[in-house]
Amino acid sequence: MVDRIAQLQQLERIARLRAERELKSFAAFNAHMIRARQHADGLRMALAQSYDSTAPLTLPEARLANAQAGRAARELRHADQELQRLAPKFEVARQQAAREFGRAEVLAGLRQDMVQRRGQGGG
Repeated sequence: MVDRIAQLQQLERIARLRAERELKSFAAFNAHMIRARQHADGLRMALAQSYDSTAPLTLPEARLANAQAGRAARELRHADQELQRLAPKFEVARQQAAREFGRAEVLAGLRQDMVQRRGQGGG
């Protein structure tokens, strides 16, 4: 029984290391996704502001505003495409981190159960 507890403890240690690695990787990916979403939101806001102007524009000002709006729209399309491209990878990273964390927790629970049974004289 003690040997099995030691084995479970060793497996738990390995699982915790893997979980920590996956969680760090996911945290970095999450930070990247947050920045990408904020960038896209900023572009949406800039595009909306370019169309919200109520002041009359001269022809050169209107051309400049139109060019800026076009650039903002292209950048926003690119940012949205990037977010769509990253979303599946983000979900996979999230699931892997959750799976590794869950594995470590299960092993810890099994080890604790064995230790309690041994302490109660069972096993």
